[in-house]
Amino acid sequence: MKIAMLQPPSPPGMNVKRDYAGGMGVADPSERATFGHDPGYITLPYMSLLYATGVMDRAGHDVLFLDAQADNLDIAGVTRRLRDFAPDLTVGVINLPSVYGDLDVLKAVREAVPGSRTVAIGAVAQPLFELLAASGAVDAVVRGDPEVVLEPLIEALTAGRVNERIERRNGVYTNTDVAHVEDLDALPPIPYHLVPIERYWYHGFGKHTRYAAVFASRGCSYNCYYCPYPMGFGRRIVHRDVRRVVDEIEELYRSRHVRAILFRDQVFTVDRNKTIALCDEMLRRRLRIQWVVETRLDRVDEEVLRKMKEAGCVRIHYGLESGDPTLFRRVGKDGAEKGMEQLIRNFLLTEKVGIHAHMFVLIGLLGETRETIGNTIETIRRIKPLTLQVAIVTPYPGTELYETVKRAGFLETDDFSRYTGFQAVSRTESLTADDLVKARARIMREHARAVRFKRWRHLAGLAWTYTRDGSLPSRLARKLRTT
Repeated sequence: MKIAMLQPPSPPGMNVKRDYAGGMGVADPSERATFGHDPGYITLPYMSLLYATGVMDRAGHDVLFLDAQADNLDIAGVTRRLRDFAPDLTVGVINLPSVYGDLDVLKAVREAVPGSRTVAIGAVAQPLFELLAASGAVDAVVRGDPEVVLEPLIEALTAGRVNERIERRNGVYTNTDVAHVEDLDALPPIPYHLVPIERYWYHGFGKHTRYAAVFASRGCSYNCYYCPYPMGFGRRIVHRDVRRVVDEIEELYRSRHVRAILFRDQVFTVDRNKTIALCDEMLRRRLRIQWVVETRLDRVDEEVLRKMKEAGCVRIHYGLESGDPTLFRRVGKDGAEKGMEQLIRNFLLTEKVGIHAHMFVLIGLLGETRETIGNTIETIRRIKPLTLQVAIVTPYPGTELYETVKRAGFLETDDFSRYTGFQAVSRTESLTADDLVKARARIMREHARAVRFKRWRHLAGLAWTYTRDGSLPSRLARKLRTT
């Protein structure tokens, strides 16, 4: 078959990071009034779409991978490319904040390529199945990981017959049981010969550093009530063989000229021994490559951090979520109230060993008050993270938080285009949505004041480093060209 694998453009008014929030996606505002993707905004591929493309390629299909965000295409550009390719079937990613726009794109594809079937994938497919099925945009919906169920789904769809794995529900084909990858090593490598890797960039590395996203493990077994990770990636953590991971990185380094890796593991250091083994293997092969990870503050120690630094780790993303100890414990951070001081020490230790520690904070969790907001601000003043992201908690459909706030009447809207991760779409017991918006602005202001001198020292250190290695003039010129 001829199969198109589509990462849709961002809808008007937003830029979507599709692989974030457990595959639900987050979105930042844009002044763009058309479908597309702002050139100055990072491009991040939806990882399950990449792996599913590899599965389709291995099965012998004629595959087109079309990343409309990386190519900055509008709907007309997408339909023109697909009309030229004339696919028998198009697989499209659906995300939460862009769900209405993504469905519009698939509707346009169906109109532009008569007879072509459409399949929706994405973490939203499980909790929003009825919405997708009733949209008139899709013939089939994958619930869970498309890598393991897309082939039998396509077979059933083309034959017009269901079986023990595939059923017909609400007028569309779907898998009977939610699918999750159980063996990452069984997946084919990502077919980078089909992917516009030269167009991908990530702010942690800079626009002129070619990077790739890699899984060393997938899944999250923790019970944070607000988090879509277990739903999007599965509750069972599945690891890849360390040598296979480094094989992939080495191939990217030597053949695709990749110089940076964004590990998409939900808890990169969950297995301490595997983390050290991975670092040792990268060091053994002398790969001069920088990399970024996300993990929990209670899953690092000095030995692990120093080993990661030695192997090229330049940045770690930590979710502190709240600086209030009681609220922190309630979100599902096992033992957090007793161990919060140790977690703060681990954050500062990360900076001490020379790794950039980036902090995530969530406001609007259940029980949030003006007092807990104040405690979060005091914690930020104490820690002084160089970089901080403050999000207003989004009650993602399918999570415990969504069901709780819906029962309590705290939801402010059911317009999913506002579920961006940074807009207030629910309230707490004592704070309104407007209170949360103001609290976010206050936290960001207080953080800027707290780290003013730290940022100047950081910038001065960078200037000194770039002066010594002779790269300062070219870096400044490049910065001027892109601003």
